[in-house]
Amino acid sequence: MAIKKQTYGRLALNICILILVNVLASMLFFRIDLTTDKRHSLSDTSKDILQELDDIVYVKVYLEGEFPAGFTRLQNATHQLLNEFRSYSSFLEYEFINPSENTNQEERNNLYRQLYEQGLEPTNLQVQEKNGSSEQIIFPGAIIYYKGVNVSLNLLQGQFGTHHEVVLNNSIANLEYEFSNAFLKLFEQRKPRIAFIEGNEELSIAETIDITNSLGVEKGSLSEYYQVERFDIKEFTIDSVTQKASIQKQLETMTLFQAIIIAKPNTPFNNLDKFLIDQYIMQGGKVLWFIDGVAMDMDSLNNGNAFSMALPLQLNIDDMLFKYGVRVNADLVMDMQSDEIPVVTGYQGDRPQQGMFPWFYNPLVIPKNTHPISKNLDALRTTFVSTIDTVNTNSIKKTPLLFTSPYTKLVKSPHRVSLNILEREPKLDQYKAGEQMIAVMLEGKFSSVFENRINPINKKIPLLSKSEETKMIVVADGDIIKNHVSKSGNAYPLGYNPYNNQQYNGNKKFIINALNYLLGKEELLLIRSRELKLRLLDKNELANNRFFWQIINILTPLLFIAILGLVWTMNRKRKFST
Repeated sequence: MAIKKQTYGRLALNICILILVNVLASMLFFRIDLTTDKRHSLSDTSKDILQELDDIVYVKVYLEGEFPAGFTRLQNATHQLLNEFRSYSSFLEYEFINPSENTNQEERNNLYRQLYEQGLEPTNLQVQEKNGSSEQIIFPGAIIYYKGVNVSLNLLQGQFGTHHEVVLNNSIANLEYEFSNAFLKLFEQRKPRIAFIEGNEELSIAETIDITNSLGVEKGSLSEYYQVERFDIKEFTIDSVTQKASIQKQLETMTLFQAIIIAKPNTPFNNLDKFLIDQYIMQGGKVLWFIDGVAMDMDSLNNGNAFSMALPLQLNIDDMLFKYGVRVNADLVMDMQSDEIPVVTGYQGDRPQQGMFPWFYNPLVIPKNTHPISKNLDALRTTFVSTIDTVNTNSIKKTPLLFTSPYTKLVKSPHRVSLNILEREPKLDQYKAGEQMIAVMLEGKFSSVFENRINPINKKIPLLSKSEETKMIVVADGDIIKNHVSKSGNAYPLGYNPYNNQQYNGNKKFIINALNYLLGKEELLLIRSRELKLRLLDKNELANNRFFWQIINILTPLLFIAILGLVWTMNRKRKFST
C-alpha cells in the first residue's frame, strides 16, 4: 500500500512539474539553436526591425510547387525564416504562391508578365521526370506589402561563374539580409540626402540614371534608399551684403548631404573645389570616389582609329588622396578574366562579320573577400581600370574591397592601346602580376590636405585640420558606376554589355552596399557576412555505392533503437529480479 502511495505521489509530482514547465514556457519566449553556424538564429538588427512593426506586413512568396532538391532547400529556408520572423512580430503574415498552377494559359502568362514588371526575375528549371525531363518557369522571389506600398526582392542571387549549388547556398545565407533590407526600405519615412558632385565633367544624369532610378527589371537603385540629388560645386549663392560668391554658404549646403559621389571627373579640380570637398570631409562627410588613373575610353577606338594613347589623367587631387591614405596609380590593368567586345573578322560581300573576343582592358572583377560590402556579389564589369596603393597613415584603417584575378599584367601610361592585340594569342607568362587592388575603404580621423598651410581661400572661414570619425571609399575606375548610353541617347542598365547581352549585377549592388555601409547601415550589412557551410554529398560515391548508403541510413537508426530497447529490457529484468 505504501509503495502504491509513493508511486501515485511521484506521478502527481511529475504531472505538476510538467504543467509548471508548460506554463512557464508559454510565458517566456526563447529558442535554442544548436547548429554550428547559427543558421536558425536571427540577428539583433532583424529583431529590432521586426519589433518596430505597427501594422500588417504581408509577404507573397512565389516559390510553391514541386522543385529539384536545391530549390526545395531555398523554399524550406524561406518558410523557416518567415516563421522565425513571425515569432518576433504578430504583424507579419505570408503565403506561398505557385504562379504556374493556373491552367488558363492566358491568365498564367498575364501573371508572369505582372511579376516580371514588378521586378521578379524568372528562372527556367529542368525538372527530371520518369519519362524524361521538362522545362518549368519559376519566379523565386517575394513581394512585400506594407501600408499601401510594396517592394520586390529576388531570393535567388545569381553569381557569374559560380556553381549552381553554391549560388543556392549563398542565396539561402542572404535571405535574412534581403528580407530585413526590404523591410527597412518600406519603413523609412524620410530618406537621407546624397548628391552627385558636378563641375569637373563628371558623369551626366543619363550616364548614372540606372544606379539612381533603376532602368532594368532588376530592381535596386540609390533612390530606393536615399534622396538623390546633383550638386554643382562651382555654382555659388551670391552673398546679399558683399555681392560675392558665398563660400561659407556653399560649404553649409554641402554638409546637408550625408554623402557625396564623385563619379569619373575628367577635368582638374581647382583649389576652391578641393577646399570645399576637404572641409566637407573634415566635418564628417562621407565620400564615394570613382576615379580614373588614366584618360582612355573605347570611343577613341570605335571611331576607326587603329590605336589610341592612354595618358595619365591630371585631376589635381593626388595630394588630397595621398593625405587621406591612398594613391590611384597612372597605370592600366590587363586581366585575362575579362569582358568581351565585338571585332570585325571579315566581310561577306559588303557586310562586315563580327566575332566576340576577350578584351583584357575590361577586367571582370569577382569579389572573393568576406567584407559585407562585397561578399557574395556577382561579377563587376570594369573599363580601363587602374591600381590603388595605400599610404602609411597610422590613424586610418584601410580595408581592401575589390581585387582583379591573379592573371594580370600592368602597363604604365603613356600606353598605346590597340585592337591589334586581339590578333595574337596572349603569352601566359606575361600575365603573372597577381591580384591587383582596385577599391579600398578608408576609416578614421583624416588630416586636411590644407593642414599647416595658410588658408588659400578665405582667412575668415575657419579651417578644420582634423576630421571627425568618418569613412570614404576610393574606386580606381570611373566606369564602374557608369551605364552605357547609345549614340541615339538610349541608356542601358548598369553593368550591361550591349554587344553580348550579358548583364553583370555586381556593379549596382556593390555601389548600394558601399553607400549603405558608409551611412551607418553596417549592422544590416553584417548579416551578409553570415556563412552557411555547404555540405554536399559526394556525387561519385553516391553513384557508385547508392544501395549501400541507403541500407546504412535505414538500418542504423533501427539498430540503435533495438540496442536501446535491449538495454532497457535487461535493466528492468535485473531490477525486478532483485
